[in-house]
Amino acid sequence: MATNHVPPNLNSTIRTGNKAACAEFFGVSLTTIEGWVRRGMPVVQQGGKGVGWVIDLCAVAEWKFGNQTSSTADPESMTPIERKAWYEGETKRRDLQIRDRDLIPAGDVERTIATAFAAIATGLRAIPDLLERKHGLSGEIAGNVSEALDQELEALADRLATLAPVTVDEVQTDAR
Repeated sequence: MATNHVPPNLNSTIRTGNKAACAEFFGVSLTTIEGWVRRGMPVVQQGGKGVGWVIDLCAVAEWKFGNQTSSTADPESMTPIERKAWYEGETKRRDLQIRDRDLIPAGDVERTIATAFAAIATGLRAIPDLLERKHGLSGEIAGNVSEALDQELEALADRLATLAPVTVDEVQTDAR
């Protein structure tokens, strides 16, 4: 089925398409999309003679499924058709978030943080040698600086190892 689907701009929060692309995205028929339009589905631009429909797929998902996340929605209270649509919508929403890097797998974040801290530690451990070679610091003092840096890096690693994942409530409280 050929569509005039506008490819999403990865830097944009709006992913648009026409009615056919919207139907394909949500896995429903064109007739269903037309019914949604009659029931108030958000539309960026209504189509007409020579004018194509423009639909923000994210706005439609929000309209259709609300701002539900897997932790707040209760799929068990839905009809089987609604439940299927909800799960499919959640899957598509997550796929979009991962593709746009709004949702980053925890493993990726952990590897990036570990790489950053390793680079920081390497740079800090080079300071005593740099001070000794470029600024004439004595070897004994450079050794003391090196020892102090190693102790601080170990203490920092111990503190970081005890950190627990931050909850959404804690982040919101800290932001206030």
